[in-house]
Amino acid sequence: MTKAYDFTKSGTGEYSVEPSNLFTIVDADGTLKDIYATVWNTAKVKLSGDLPVPRVHDKRTTFGSCSSKQQSQLEAAVDKADNYAAIAYNYIADISSGTTRYTTWFGEYDGVRKNTIDQHFESIDAKGFSELTYDCTCTDTDTLAYVGVYTSRA
Repeated sequence: MTKAYDFTKSGTGEYSVEPSNLFTIVDADGTLKDIYATVWNTAKVKLSGDLPVPRVHDKRTTFGSCSSKQQSQLEAAVDKADNYAAIAYNYIADISSGTTRYTTWFGEYDGVRKNTIDQHFESIDAKGFSELTYDCTCTDTDTLAYVGVYTSRA
């Protein structure tokens, strides 16, 4: 999935693509840490043919008490979350044994657990994050973030 490089607006042609050099990891003590790649290659690619239409956020995305800047930031975050969900789903769907990543997050590999995880990641990937309500109201000045519950709108 190539949401990081959306060529649907620019169309076919030749491009120079430079990868991101910033990665966020979970450090040994459990904190988030930014690391930077020091060596990378720029690729020259040529795109041709029909390009897929990207997923468009539909009118079900709603915002509560969000400024236009917050809405813009949330829309960018939704794109990234959708991309991460697709990557996670594709990874889980492609494995058939307990990889290090799998056992770190889900424990010992077994078929029943793997099937449940497949179903959950497929559901998250299919629904995406654009069908949610994002509420920017915060009444507690000491609160840095809220965590909501992901529920399906039937």
